[in-house]
Amino acid sequence: MKNLPFRWIETFRAVSGAGSMTDAARILNADQSAMSRHIAALESQLGITLFDRSKRRLRLTAEGKLLLSEADSAAEALNRFVRKADEIRQVSEGHLQLLTSATLARGLMPKALSIFKATASGVSVNVDVVSRVELERRIEGQQFDLCAVALPFRYPSAHLVHIGSFPGVCVLHKLHKLANKQLIDIADLAGETMVGLPQGTIGRMRIDQLFAEAGIDYKPQFETTAVAVNEFVDHGIGIAITDPFTARSNSSKNVVIRPLNPTIHYDFAFLFPANRPRTTLASLFVEATAGGLRV
Repeated sequence: MKNLPFRWIETFRAVSGAGSMTDAARILNADQSAMSRHIAALESQLGITLFDRSKRRLRLTAEGKLLLSEADSAAEALNRFVRKADEIRQVSEGHLQLLTSATLARGLMPKALSIFKATASGVSVNVDVVSRVELERRIEGQQFDLCAVALPFRYPSAHLVHIGSFPGVCVLHKLHKLANKQLIDIADLAGETMVGLPQGTIGRMRIDQLFAEAGIDYKPQFETTAVAVNEFVDHGIGIAITDPFTARSNSSKNVVIRPLNPTIHYDFAFLFPANRPRTTLASLFVEATAGGLRV
C-alpha cells in the first residue's frame, strides 16, 4: 500500500466529526468537491468503506469507527512532530537569561554551561552574576529565565529543581605538609592556619558547626569570600574548606584538593520563575545539566 497523504486523514477526521462534506469543508476552509475526492481516494486506497451514505448525514461504518482512533493518533503524532520542530528551532535560535551568584559563577556554572553547550551549541546565554543580596532581589522580582542558587534558599518547591548534594573538600598549597595525605581528617587541621568565609554567612556557620562537633577550635586567621579562597591558598596563606566546584575552578598547579573526613555537603538548585511558564530553553538547560554535574 502506498503512503497516504495526511490531508486525506485530516479530511476523514473532519467529515466524521461534522457529519457532512459541506460542514467539514467549512471547518477546513476547503472545497467540498476536493473533500469528496479525498474520502473516495482514501476508501479506494484502504479497500474499506468508511461512511454510510444511505442517510442524509454521513455516519461512520463499523470499520470507519475502528480507524477513527488511529486517525486521531496520527494527527496527534503530527502535532508532536510540529511542536518538537518548534522546540528545536527555539533551541537553535534562542536566548537564555541565567542568574546566579559570584560563587556559583566561578565554580558550578562553567561546568553546567559546558554540558549545555554540547546539547544546544547555537543558543546565546547571558549569565548575570550578582551579589547574594541582589540575587534575592532579582528572584523576588522574577527577573530571570533560570537561576542557580546554593541551598538552603526559601522558594516554592514546585519551581525548584535540586541539582545535587556534593561533599566539601580541603584545599591546600602543594607544599603544605598535609598535601601528601590522600584524605584529610578534620583532626589534622587543628592548629593550622585557615582561610575561612566571613562570620554570619551560612557557609561559615556550617563549617563552625563541623569543627565544634569534632571538638576542634576553628578561628580562621584570614577571612574572604568563597570566590577568593583559591587565590589565598594558591599563595600559601592557609588551608580552606569549600565546595568541590569552587575548589576546581582554579587551574593553578600550586593547589591540591583532598577529601575531608568528616565533611559537610553543599547543595545547589535551579529555580524557575514562579509567576510565568518555564521557557523551553530553561527546561532544556536543567534536563541537560542536572544529571551531568558530577565531581
